[in-house]
Amino acid sequence: MKLKVHLVYPGTCEEAFNLYKEALNGEIVFTFRKKEDRSFQAAETDKEKISHMVLNTQHFELAGEDANSGEIVESGNNNKLVLSFYNPDDLHRVFNLLSKEGTIVSPLEKTFFTEAIGEIIDKYGVRWLIMMSDDDYSA
Repeated sequence: MKLKVHLVYPGTCEEAFNLYKEALNGEIVFTFRKKEDRSFQAAETDKEKISHMVLNTQHFELAGEDANSGEIVESGNNNKLVLSFYNPDDLHRVFNLLSKEGTIVSPLEKTFFTEAIGEIIDKYGVRWLIMMSDDDYSA
């Protein structure tokens, strides 16, 4: 079994994925615009929006799309994307990139179960928990 994450944006999918591409050293491997989708007739204002986009990283795949005009996208507090790192330099680089123009919910700090953990909400409303791997950690 494999978990795939799919996020919905209010017209900012491509912009968000370009940030994630940089932050996560990923590659956008698929871009499909609503104007190319023959399964439905996109509104003129939606034709350049993303119908489906895929970002591959070394460790996971992230997919996304833009909502159609009139659809409401609400950022909730019932989910977080968790990134677990083995390299502290990578952790700090990603935390800093994703928190730029976003909100730091909790800064990176040492806890009883990991060397560093912090939470942010990026400028697109996506919640990220960024942490050092807790594999074999002992405080």
